[in-house]
Amino acid sequence: MTIRAKRFVMGALLGALAICAVQLLVGLGGLKLGLLNVSADATPPEWEKQLAGIAVHASVARHAAPQTNPVPLTKENLDAGARIYQDACARCHGKPDKGPSIYGSSFYPPAPYLVGRPTRYTDAELFQIVKFGIRNTAMPAWKSSLSDQDIWQVVTVLRRFDHVSD
Repeated sequence: MTIRAKRFVMGALLGALAICAVQLLVGLGGLKLGLLNVSADATPPEWEKQLAGIAVHASVARHAAPQTNPVPLTKENLDAGARIYQDACARCHGKPDKGPSIYGSSFYPPAPYLVGRPTRYTDAELFQIVKFGIRNTAMPAWKSSLSDQDIWQVVTVLRRFDHVSD
């Protein structure tokens, strides 16, 4: 490669980096100036929804311990998990016989309705979400209120929800 070609390539790379840096600074400046409406009743831009979804899923996948559900699939465990779900989760995530929760729908992001929909999360990731919650959403950490056994029972029930219809 000639010196002239090397200079051209370097100039193009530096130009591309400068454009990226300017875009980043403009974006950060817009955030710093409060141009992004963070009101819970404002419809967020599509890019924000996409980025938030990617960030949450990646974080949960990264921090979830590689484990399998130790709770056997028994009627007792399903009943126990269903009772815990009813007491701790249904207010936000809805009930199989009543549909999505108006309360959970008012959050941003809305609490997902879990009945009749397969989840993209593994059992270990569901355990991570229930135990430690998700910051900047209404999903609390249940580690102080529920034992690991309780959480695994809830995961067992959640895993079966994709087979339930309203």
